[in-house]
Amino acid sequence: MTGRLVTQVRRAGRPDARVMAMMRWAFRTELGTPVESERQFVERATTWLADRLELGSWTGWLAVEREDEQEHEQEEPVGLVLAHLLEKVPNPVVEPESIGYVSSLYVRPGCRDGGIGDVLLRTAVDFCRDHGADTVVLWPSPRSFPLYARHGFRRRGEVMELHWAAEPETRLGP
Repeated sequence: MTGRLVTQVRRAGRPDARVMAMMRWAFRTELGTPVESERQFVERATTWLADRLELGSWTGWLAVEREDEQEHEQEEPVGLVLAHLLEKVPNPVVEPESIGYVSSLYVRPGCRDGGIGDVLLRTAVDFCRDHGADTVVLWPSPRSFPLYARHGFRRRGEVMELHWAAEPETRLGP
């Protein structure tokens, strides 16, 4: 007899790096044309993710579906989110000293619009808040903007960026 299908969010670890890299490929290639092969990207991203998850410099979560009563090995990953805590230099005045960065929120197309993205986002934001961040930043895709807006994210025009790799003619200095 088969059990009912349940979706859970669990903390990702080094052994999850490959499936996370494959989901990252799926996510980013929905938005643009890749400049490397899937095999090359997955290999590179798997190493990167495994190292950072092990070091703890990045924290990730997977949304997984499995039949109720099934073991961890029988799960099917359906969503992903990553978070990074950026520490600022200590300040003697009242100013936040930690910022959270949420990245790679992705839910497989067949599982979208069922609340998985909401749970993944809440998990990452709560993690940032619980670790002292008073601000969480992210870069939304056009499709994800309504999700982030529902959770209180707002566009702010105060951020300044310098992109010398993309626009060398705008670089300041020698």
